[in-house]
Amino acid sequence: MVKKHLPSVCPDVNYIEKMLESREAIVILAKESGDILGVVGGWLEGTPSGYEVEDANLKQYSAYHEAHLDWIAVREEHREKGIGANLIEKVCIWAKENGKEKIWTEVSPETIAFYQKHGFQDIGRFQDEKREEYVTMLKQL
Repeated sequence: MVKKHLPSVCPDVNYIEKMLESREAIVILAKESGDILGVVGGWLEGTPSGYEVEDANLKQYSAYHEAHLDWIAVREEHREKGIGANLIEKVCIWAKENGKEKIWTEVSPETIAFYQKHGFQDIGRFQDEKREEYVTMLKQL
């Protein structure tokens, strides 16, 4: 059933299935009346990231072996209703309950304010192989 609904919120179903099979990962759904409104995925240890600059920043902030908020998606028609904030809170609680002190994520520059509002700080920037800019953000749990 989850597989049927997830492509509308997060298109990489195979990756989500890998997460669902791992004890080191979590996928949390926000649902209402059986409809999936949003979803978040996280890993207890998300490094190495694959980007030298980002890995160096994570090491500098003692976050290299900390939890990783890997992705979050909320259906467009349900944004600005606190769903994303609730999903972030739940993945942070999960990470802390599993012994992590910090959680990090990488985001597009347009979403920095959203993450700052939820306690994340900008710890560095990098470009991916397509030359798109990302910001590594870190939160103390």
